[in-house]
Amino acid sequence: MFVKVAFPISAEQVFDYAVPASQVAAVAVGKRVRAPFGGKPQTGCIIAISATTDVENLKEITEIIDTRPLFGARELAFYRWIADYYLYPLGKALHEILPGGKNIRSKKEKTVLRIQTAAVPALTPRQRLVLEAIPEEGASDEVSLATLRRNLGDVRPVLAALVKKGLVEISERETFRPPPRRRQVGPKADRPVPNAGQKAALREIVTSLRRGHFQTFLLHGVTGSGKTEVYLRAMEETRRYGGGVIYLVPEISLTPQLLTRLEGRFGGDNIAVLHSGVSRAVRYDQWRLLESGTLSIAVGARSALFAPVRNLKLIVVDEEHDASYKQDERLPYHARDMAIVRGRLEGATVLLGSATPALQTYFNTTRGKVSLLVMPQRIADRPLPAVELVDMTMEKAIREEGAGAILSRRLLAAIDVTLQRRQQALLLLNRRGYHTFLVCRDCGRPLRCRNCEVSLIHHAGDNRWKCHYCDYSVTGQSVCSHCKSPRIGTYGVGTERLEDEIRARFPAARVRRMDSDTMERQGAHEELLRALGAEEIDILVGTQMIAKGHDFPNVTLVGVVLADTALNLPDFRAAERTFQLLTQVSGRGGRGDHPGQVIIQTFNPGHYALQRAKDHDYEGFYREEAKLRRSLSYPPYARLIQLTLSCPHQTKGDQAAAALAALARKLLTAAEERGGPTVAGPTEAPISRLRGRYRWQILLKGDDSRTVRKLARELLARFHVPGVRIKVDVDPVYFM
Repeated sequence: MFVKVAFPISAEQVFDYAVPASQVAAVAVGKRVRAPFGGKPQTGCIIAISATTDVENLKEITEIIDTRPLFGARELAFYRWIADYYLYPLGKALHEILPGGKNIRSKKEKTVLRIQTAAVPALTPRQRLVLEAIPEEGASDEVSLATLRRNLGDVRPVLAALVKKGLVEISERETFRPPPRRRQVGPKADRPVPNAGQKAALREIVTSLRRGHFQTFLLHGVTGSGKTEVYLRAMEETRRYGGGVIYLVPEISLTPQLLTRLEGRFGGDNIAVLHSGVSRAVRYDQWRLLESGTLSIAVGARSALFAPVRNLKLIVVDEEHDASYKQDERLPYHARDMAIVRGRLEGATVLLGSATPALQTYFNTTRGKVSLLVMPQRIADRPLPAVELVDMTMEKAIREEGAGAILSRRLLAAIDVTLQRRQQALLLLNRRGYHTFLVCRDCGRPLRCRNCEVSLIHHAGDNRWKCHYCDYSVTGQSVCSHCKSPRIGTYGVGTERLEDEIRARFPAARVRRMDSDTMERQGAHEELLRALGAEEIDILVGTQMIAKGHDFPNVTLVGVVLADTALNLPDFRAAERTFQLLTQVSGRGGRGDHPGQVIIQTFNPGHYALQRAKDHDYEGFYREEAKLRRSLSYPPYARLIQLTLSCPHQTKGDQAAAALAALARKLLTAAEERGGPTVAGPTEAPISRLRGRYRWQILLKGDDSRTVRKLARELLARFHVPGVRIKVDVDPVYFM
């Protein structure tokens, strides 16, 4: 027997190995193996088995790691499709997809079984006590050695004597590490009666599920329209016929409240939770329980899409517009797009949901690729919150009067009224830290990271200036490192400073902060959301984390401290992201019996993204944005691949980038394709140096994904410069 093994290397190759006779019975596609590679043992994955090979003098695999395969033929076809589409080596893709990495293995424990005998020899009192605690053969399951030790102390010498007397048998069995204990976030909701909009959407979805054919739906429902209830009822229908489900959310902060609802419907023993907040070992065990069919529902962030769910019939992608579904590092897949691919391969229904659909998704509904379901009303006909724009260019006089540079008079007054009514407020500022940059007032030089071309951000909690892209940090500086001037000034505001400002202005209020700095500790999300649901928090300050999917009925005020943080980034999706963020965070307010109020502070009140967000007008925003994209030939009217080159030496990298762009243009000229791909660049990346490496970008653009990927694949095959790395991003989302 011979196997093909894919290793996590940069080459596209897979390698043949012989299988020792002692391991033939255990071989299966989808298992990890250890085998000699490059002069030392390496971990790879079996992707094929054969009885013959053309390769001579093959080495043998040395160990089969997994007791059961981690994936089957359908999953492997999906993984191959992803690796090919994103121009990524299959071995590296498998290494990043599978939860076990190189070293995680199944957990085993020793068990003890009592053997039936005609006569029991003489025993000491201690031996009799231990023997009576062990179940008889055929009467029940074995008892674990750990349980015996926990109940009776160290029993190993006694067991050794009982084994010698032929009274007990010690063996080993596989066990599963328990997932983290889940805390309930919010009350377990009753099963609500669906309204007319939900019923209409469910009719279409249930028809698709019963047909058992692939179909993709976009559930476009305003915030608070009850999309989650539609997901849950679609899941119930899927489970009624024995189908499996994958339920994706963009960030792990959304899972605590969702799990409370899911466990209320399906029980906690049928749900696997897969995201980075769960340890790798537990994810490995949850993955294996899904593959065996013991669990049938996988819930989690983007990587849960790869889970080996048996008889997969429904994939839910909640908040499908969210950029978090795109992985920026390593394998640059987009979970929403790949959910549609997996649905097609598995014959499953794919349900995308959002109040602010991605422009690409809504565009696909106009082309018949995605079926549109609309829910334009909130549950119980509650009104959408009233949204007000505050022009911060008019706040200069207010600052001179001492009202502060962060909050407008209008927002301060609204917070005060909200607290008086014993209601809750959310304040969004999409910047972490205290001050956002430090600058010399004499020479104008900012304090920058030594590894990256970005300003350091002040974090008052540990009084350090930190880079948000690498691990570099310094304590506060009293003089300029460039001109030695002592005139150092701090500028800008982050969530940390906003929190301090709110505490100072509203000392009686219970204030908490939700950003990646405060949510690092395991269980921090659950604890904070539980406290918010229990109305133990009056004002929650946070980054975009607070805008996503949370449902708390006593939140009536939403304040956006600076709506312009993403609006002027060098990214053609800047307006779309701003509109989505403002609409989503606005939708957190007014979900209960009291109407919601939203106050958005901005320096660009006339911008169409803000105006359309104020009016809750998605279709109007889509029309304006789509017209602009079409005029510029940007997605969804074109396909993009971004090539990012990096090099520790600026001159060498600059020359390599120019040479790569020239090669691309030469290949296009040789192909003589009319209307084929075009090449833009090279240009310095917006962040021109990152982690000590200088960076350049080249953009390949075309009408057809296949021709653009063909060009990129050819460039990768032909272009190699020592010390220069090329990162390929198909359908890029991030351009910094």
